[in-house]
Amino acid sequence: MATTSVDLPLQPERVPMRHYPTSTARWISRSLFGLALVGFVGLASCGDDDKTSSSASTAAGGTIAPEDVKVAPAVVTAGLTKMPATIASAIAAIGTPEAEAKVDAIEEQWATFEGTVCDTDPDIYLAIEDQLDPVQDQIKAGDATAATATAATLSELFTQYLSKHPG
Repeated sequence: MATTSVDLPLQPERVPMRHYPTSTARWISRSLFGLALVGFVGLASCGDDDKTSSSASTAAGGTIAPEDVKVAPAVVTAGLTKMPATIASAIAAIGTPEAEAKVDAIEEQWATFEGTVCDTDPDIYLAIEDQLDPVQDQIKAGDATAATATAATLSELFTQYLSKHPG
C-alpha cells in the first residue's frame, strides 16, 4: 500500500487554534487547581456533624448556637432546678440597676443546656422558648405581676420536663 500525499487548499475562513504561552497555561491550570482545592476544603469542613465537639469550633473563632450545645442530663436537671430562682431574682430586681443583668442571666443560664432540652423533648422546649421572651420583656417593662404569672408557667414546664426526663 502506497500512500500519496494530497495538497489540500488552505481555507482562509478557518481560524487557527490559539496556543497559549506556557506561562498563561500554567496560570490557568494553577487557578483551576486552587479553586478545586478551596472547594474540597470547604466541603470537607461542612461534613463534620459531631455536635458534641464544641472546642474545635470555638477555638477556630466560630460561635456555636445554644441549640447546638449538648450536655449531660444531670447538667439539664441542675439548670432547670436553678431556673425558677434565677427568674425570681430578676423579678425581684425590677426597678433596680441590677434588673438588666438579672434578665441577661436568665438567657445565659438557659443557653448552657437548651440544646439538650431541644433534642430530648422538642414540644416542651418550644413551650419554654415561648415563655422565656415574654418573661424577660415583662421584667424589662417593670410588670412584676405578669412576670410572676409567666414565671409560674415556666416552673410548671420545667417540672414537666424533669418528670419526663429525670437526669
